[in-house]
Amino acid sequence: MGKLHYKESPTPAQKTSFRNYLSEDEELILVTGLSKAYIRSKFVLYLIFPGLIGFIGGYILGRYLGWEPTTTVIVATFLMILLAMLKTLHLFHANRYLLTTNRVIVKKGLFAVKLTAALYDKVTHIEVDQGLTDRFLLHHGTIIVNTAGMTKGGIVLKYVDYPFELKNLIERLINREREQFGRGGSINAVEGEIIS
Repeated sequence: MGKLHYKESPTPAQKTSFRNYLSEDEELILVTGLSKAYIRSKFVLYLIFPGLIGFIGGYILGRYLGWEPTTTVIVATFLMILLAMLKTLHLFHANRYLLTTNRVIVKKGLFAVKLTAALYDKVTHIEVDQGLTDRFLLHHGTIIVNTAGMTKGGIVLKYVDYPFELKNLIERLINREREQFGRGGSINAVEGEIIS
């Protein structure tokens, strides 16, 4: 078997940060989000907008204050990169996918938060959508978690790194939940998972 990409347990900071989204009897198994390749591509786009606005604003400010052209360009470039980084950080932190012992949760937003969750026992099937470029170059894709009774077509985890590996982890968590519910057995470690 190849290298596992989803084997780290949530950090103490992540457990603290997401504790409000969990019920009292559930534990956080994995925190992930948008793929690194997708985040990098968005950073490049954010250099154009809103980065270009920062550059133009910094350049106008520098010329207005009478700075030398070199200083003005350096400050304007710094503002352009700063705006692109802030926008990228917002995108990264505003789109988080949580796997717990009971459900999959999609958290969108940073200040105003929208949560969508599906209990493992309600999942009917999982789909992976991955194009040719996504599969061989970017290693990301989209996972659709379909549930019984959901009218909007399921929970969508967009642009996740190594989607087949994440789908397999979700399926193992679903199977463990169903076995535990059916037999009342003990918790078995999912491959790559550290259970405390």
